[in-house]
Amino acid sequence: MAKHLINLEALGDRGIRGHAIPQGTYQGVTIDRPDVNAEGGRAVAVFLCLTADKYVDTDEALNASSVNVTDLMQQGLIVEI
Repeated sequence: MAKHLINLEALGDRGIRGHAIPQGTYQGVTIDRPDVNAEGGRAVAVFLCLTADKYVDTDEALNASSVNVTDLMQQGLIVEI
């Protein structure tokens, strides 16, 4: 399993699983892992950190207030910048 810090932009006010995600830029983490059912044999999940802090460590970022936004990324509502 690999984790990477990324920068994300919400292209409008969104909400997911009870969390408000106002339009703007955020830091996030991608987690990819082997998955025989996924395209290319790897599954990728994207987590958006809801706090304003900047993180240098993926585990620290994931332990902050974060929410899985993989579905919003697939819909193009949140993009990597």
